[in-house]
Amino acid sequence: MPNLTVKLDFEEFPRDYTCRGANRSPPIRVEGILANIKSLAVLATTSPEEGPSRVAWIIWNLPAVPLIPGGFPAVEVVESPLHAVQGTNDFGSIGYRGPCPEAGKTEAYLFRVYALDIDLALAPGATWEEMVRAMDRSMNQTGEAIAFATG
Repeated sequence: MPNLTVKLDFEEFPRDYTCRGANRSPPIRVEGILANIKSLAVLATTSPEEGPSRVAWIIWNLPAVPLIPGGFPAVEVVESPLHAVQGTNDFGSIGYRGPCPEAGKTEAYLFRVYALDIDLALAPGATWEEMVRAMDRSMNQTGEAIAFATG
């Protein structure tokens, strides 16, 4: 399975993409998408210094484009900036939840992008476990990028 190249425009989160700023989802660049890919899905997880990872964002049925724009609204079915469907994160809300480390702590976010040969038949608001199950046998490529936030 050929990898995707996934890039963020930063290594350290700008304030706009954190809980202390606008809490906007960041733009994600995706290179090397195969011709048969129908849709993309994103799973963003936290990696705090202490404790387990948490799912911060799940979104699927994105078109197979080289730039996933930033600023997706916190709604289940998104029409703009691209059509997509979002699920429930581990913080109990729909959409993106930016890093929010305590003072003096660092939090890493891992953004995994999956290239699929189908659109997922998955209800809006689904969990990451449901998304992963729905992607079974349809995942053609994956790639990831990481960024850090300091409190």
